[in-house]
Amino acid sequence: MYTVYTSQNGSIALNNCLTLPYDTLLKVVLCSRKIFSFTPVLITNIQHHTRSPSKKDSPNKQQKSYKKILRGELEAQLPMSFYSVYEPHKYNISNEGDYVFEIRCKQLGPCFLRIIWLEFDDRKIQEMGQPFNFLVWNPQMFNLKDLTIQTVLPNLVKNWDLDGFQAFHLCPIQEVSHSLYAIKDHLSIKYFHNFEELHKFIESSKKIFFIDIVLNHASKESEWLNDEECVYNERTVPQLRSALELDYALQQVQKYEDIEKVIKALKIEEYFQIDLHKIDWINCIFENGNKNGDDDDDDNIFMESNQEKNIKLIEQYLVNFGVSRYGVTFDFKRLQQELGNHQLTINEIKKTLKCINEKQFKRAKQYEAESIANNQAHYKKYGYVQKYFYKLKNWYAAYNGYVDNLDPKEDFVTSQNFHYLRHTINKWNVIKLRYGNKQDTPLLLNRMKQYICQMARYFHGIRLDNCHGTPLRISQYLLKHARIENPKLLVFAELFGCSYKQQIKYMSKLGLNGQVDELFYCRNSISIVHKLQSCAYIQQISGPQRMIYDQTHDNQPPIVQSQGPGFLMSLVSALSFSNQFKGTTKLVDEFYDQYISCVYEKRFYPQINYQIQNVESRPITFMWKHTTPIKCGLNQSVALPKIVKLKGSFDNWEHEYFLKNDIENPKYFTCQITLSPGTYEYKYIIDDVWMIDQNQQNNHMNNIIDIKPIQVYKSLTFIRQHALDQSKYTYLESIHEQILIITKCQEDHLNNQIIIICLRSIIRKIKLYSNIIKILYQYSFQFSGQETLNLEDEIKVKEHYIDITTSYASINDNILSINTPTSYVIILNCEPLKQVQELNSFLLSPFRCIDDLNLLYQPLINHYEVPGCGVLYYSGLYGVMRFINKIETLKDPFIKHIQEGDWLIDYLLDIHTCLVPILKLIKSLPSIFKPHYFIKCIKHIVQSIEDKYTQHREIFFKQIDILSTYFTLYDFVKGRETFMSFKGILILTNKAIEAKDLIFKYGNLMQHGLIPNSLKPLRYNTRDTCFWWIKAIRDYVTYTDDFSIISLLQEQIQSIFQSHATGISFKETYTNDDIDKEGLVVELKLDSETGFIMGGNYKNCLTWMDKMGSGTLNKGYPAASRDGAPIECTALLKACLDFIGKMNQLNKYSYPGIKLMNRMVTWRAWSDFICQHFEKSYYIPIDSSYYNEYQVVEKYVRRKGIYRDIFKCSKPRSEYQLRPNSCIAIALAPELFQKNHVVHHLALIESNLLSPSSLGLSTLDPIASEYSAKYIQWTDRFNAQDGFSIHNGSEFIFLLGYYLKALLKIHKQDIKKEIFYAYLAPIKQHLKEYYSLPDFTDHNGQISEFAQKSSILSVALLKEAIFDLEEFSQKYFK
Repeated sequence: MYTVYTSQNGSIALNNCLTLPYDTLLKVVLCSRKIFSFTPVLITNIQHHTRSPSKKDSPNKQQKSYKKILRGELEAQLPMSFYSVYEPHKYNISNEGDYVFEIRCKQLGPCFLRIIWLEFDDRKIQEMGQPFNFLVWNPQMFNLKDLTIQTVLPNLVKNWDLDGFQAFHLCPIQEVSHSLYAIKDHLSIKYFHNFEELHKFIESSKKIFFIDIVLNHASKESEWLNDEECVYNERTVPQLRSALELDYALQQVQKYEDIEKVIKALKIEEYFQIDLHKIDWINCIFENGNKNGDDDDDDNIFMESNQEKNIKLIEQYLVNFGVSRYGVTFDFKRLQQELGNHQLTINEIKKTLKCINEKQFKRAKQYEAESIANNQAHYKKYGYVQKYFYKLKNWYAAYNGYVDNLDPKEDFVTSQNFHYLRHTINKWNVIKLRYGNKQDTPLLLNRMKQYICQMARYFHGIRLDNCHGTPLRISQYLLKHARIENPKLLVFAELFGCSYKQQIKYMSKLGLNGQVDELFYCRNSISIVHKLQSCAYIQQISGPQRMIYDQTHDNQPPIVQSQGPGFLMSLVSALSFSNQFKGTTKLVDEFYDQYISCVYEKRFYPQINYQIQNVESRPITFMWKHTTPIKCGLNQSVALPKIVKLKGSFDNWEHEYFLKNDIENPKYFTCQITLSPGTYEYKYIIDDVWMIDQNQQNNHMNNIIDIKPIQVYKSLTFIRQHALDQSKYTYLESIHEQILIITKCQEDHLNNQIIIICLRSIIRKIKLYSNIIKILYQYSFQFSGQETLNLEDEIKVKEHYIDITTSYASINDNILSINTPTSYVIILNCEPLKQVQELNSFLLSPFRCIDDLNLLYQPLINHYEVPGCGVLYYSGLYGVMRFINKIETLKDPFIKHIQEGDWLIDYLLDIHTCLVPILKLIKSLPSIFKPHYFIKCIKHIVQSIEDKYTQHREIFFKQIDILSTYFTLYDFVKGRETFMSFKGILILTNKAIEAKDLIFKYGNLMQHGLIPNSLKPLRYNTRDTCFWWIKAIRDYVTYTDDFSIISLLQEQIQSIFQSHATGISFKETYTNDDIDKEGLVVELKLDSETGFIMGGNYKNCLTWMDKMGSGTLNKGYPAASRDGAPIECTALLKACLDFIGKMNQLNKYSYPGIKLMNRMVTWRAWSDFICQHFEKSYYIPIDSSYYNEYQVVEKYVRRKGIYRDIFKCSKPRSEYQLRPNSCIAIALAPELFQKNHVVHHLALIESNLLSPSSLGLSTLDPIASEYSAKYIQWTDRFNAQDGFSIHNGSEFIFLLGYYLKALLKIHKQDIKKEIFYAYLAPIKQHLKEYYSLPDFTDHNGQISEFAQKSSILSVALLKEAIFDLEEFSQKYFK
């Protein structure tokens, strides 16, 4: 099963290509607030049945209703617009309330899916998410990593030689003209008598065959090009007229000197001019009249002048450049329509057009100069100028080609860069095909469809030649039909020159199995490793294969000619032992050093001998490495010797053999001498100084060489066969510019194979990771240079030897000493790493740690940044997991960071002592293995801890469970925060003992009838903490039935109510320069007219919105004092009165009420009194005629039909602001609210305080003057300085929890599970990335750098809301 998660609009973001195995269950998970207004439907080209999508007259034909919906412009947006059927998939609702679409991938090839949003009523499309493209492939058909494919030019084959390779790629086998890629008839066949013979040949060979597909050009001799204008010329692309005129003119060129004269005489600039005299200015009516435009009066040289702006503007309305002389046209009408009331005057337009003519004149002159220079260069090289058009019977046709360094997205034919006019195209002698729209060239489209289907019928795979030269939609259409013909078809393509994003686009939309790549430009071990490395240990990396060639058949010159045959042997070895789909070209293995042209080569391939051979007399390479510094001046300390030569006993010391300096390795000097078997003595002579071998005490301290008969191969093919294995992991690393090491192993690291590849001659000691058991195999390159004795009609190849006998290495435990005068490969069997075995053992059992939750969520200790990834969000492991989850390629900066150093490991070691044993093991690993085991171990540790604390598999529930458990370890020193989060964090996590202890702890500290809001220091600066404390007692009693706590704490509870009824007045002793003295005064009293508790003043802030100004401008001023009777405090009072009244009725609480003015006020009476006055005190009617009845002052009203935030505030306008505190009140005491009023109020809350991507509710209505969308610290604004705006616009997550609780209380069964969880869609997405929830964000869910990374309130209220939903659902179900 594979799961993908969409964004809120249904888009799926993926920066890599995804390949899914056949029959995979694909789950698409959608959670979005858009479901409130629209219905999501998933459409895909994957059919419900296995029927091919375009088979005619087939039974059970699928419905096309969604095809009809998507016609027109919307259909064009689909990634597979040529599919005739789009399957609608219905959704299921998951436990998380997500919309889940399940698709069984039983259709091979490219697939796509897309979420569309339909309106509820007319089912019209309202919006479409971004498409998601992927490939479905059956890996059991071909294991591509085990294949090596050989490219063969079929015209050079005399007898088919299929030994040594599992797969073959053929260049085109159709009738061609001068080149294999100049196909005359795409439906013909050559080199085989007919297609039946081709079929029998492929079937009998038991090999896999690929064929080149050429879609973007054809031979100029193709007769069918005259049947339909499927070419590019001046009729199909009018701007080519100027280029065609140039082609006519160049026919006059007889000699080099004529080129400049002919091109200048053409006057190219006239094709880029607008004739101002032909414009009918009289009929050009402008609203501003025919007045003189203002001159440029802007003297600021750093700003764009008015004239420059006008030029940019009017250039957008000019067309037909290059079409005819003075034929550039100006679209006046469109200019007038789009400018509206901001018209330009005629004088302004005339002046601007003159400037544009001057600008285009310069442009044309530049094109003229380029054309002259390019034609002169071509004439010098070939003796003639280059023609870009060919005359067919009925029309001209443009040749195809390529432009150096051109963006593949640019069509060089229709481009406004005029490449045909400038002669910047490297021309191929073939005609470029024009597909146009489907209706433009039906014959061409049908011909190419037959062609590609014909090839798909007989071949296992195809390779798209010059893929980006064919329009993407055409390639999609043709490949769709090819895959209908052969559902198992493998498709690769050439995408050279494309950026990574462009490659992803082509591969995903065409459903490519991979792209063609090559090692040709790799010159050292570092570049080879960079190209060949693959990643099997990171599961989320699931992209298509690359078909990596050592060199393709297009390379000029071959590697042998550019880098030497020894380097080629090493390159082939590196490729063969890599974990990639490998490719080569015929005769590369035989060291052929000339370019085999698909145009001019007429000789046949020679017969190849793949067998091992015995050789005696052979060329021996002698190598001397310069190590001794030679003083050569004051400023130069070291210089290479001028002359290096040797003499030896092989010719009785008569001849001097001169050694040549190796260009790639300047310190090495080599020469070759052909010797017969025997023992010889020799000495090196360095600048006339005879050198001695101090290891040889005898034989005059001469060097000794013992020549023995050897066994050799003359072809590199044996390497490709020898490299076949079933290793799970392949690691590549470069330890030196000329040495790379490949490690191949299984999961347990037993039977490790280590392949050391020396690209060139080198002397070096290599310390391996573990002791060497034995040498499994070794081979080296030996130069011969003799031409093979082939037939005259065959290609002649120079023989070279791959010596499998001679050893250039010695072993001492884990030290490998290499002294090789040539390219050398040695394959070793090594002992498994002890650290790896210990780590594998660690991964088999769950991780255990005492402080495991803190190990996940440890807040950031010291700043740590991973280059290219960002700053750690936590010091805990979830901070690291955030980066691990984002890895999409092996080149990810996080992997690079782990490989390059132990900085992150050391950082974690310093913080988490429980990880020391594991991290030290990882740290001791070789760098090549570190990312693998670091990622694996971190994931294992995290998974072990998650499994301990939750049984949920769904990410959202899992994180909420873990977070709520983590916060049970909280220090709980803030009273209000403690008891607001009490139920979600302690009660719902079954921490009853801890919960009871906290209640007593705070209850014993009661003073003034208040519970402290802060323990460190002890402060009584809140009006609501005491009632949140009583509510916590209610929650504790409700879920434990432990009524004893009531009797034990009833004195404190009674004191709270009695104190508030009789009045509280005291001054805090807390001193802080930020608080005004008046702000330290706490006064609370019962309002006898309403039963509400009134209190506070404009200089203090006693509710949860308690930000006190601390900046230079706002110091001592509360951002939201909310004095009076805040709505949530009144509802909280009502909820507590009801609870205590119920306890009194149950005889659990002895006090029947409070004493007020020598009389008893019962709990029920006080509660009912509040209910009686609540609606009249807080509601603002929609109809203003009722304002007097509801005590509303009209001049302060900004919104109607809402509940006021405060009653009787000292700042009246603050009463009438729309704030989310009413949601807390509704959740606590819904009986206070009138149903029709509160429904409308909640709708206004949602539409004004909840944005599409918000994680919480905004703390203030955006229309308020104090509103600030972003929390900032440094500003000179009073309303925002030093975070003053935090409760005037920031979005708090816990408020969304209360909003959901309010919805459940009011709407009851109307709030379905999927609706409830849709509100949480942004929160789910945030949890997937960050693993926790902040306390607040900026507008629309933007992360604030000043917010807490993990908030206890955010988690607690979400947990409560989810619990309420489940509890309500169970009651409703019963």
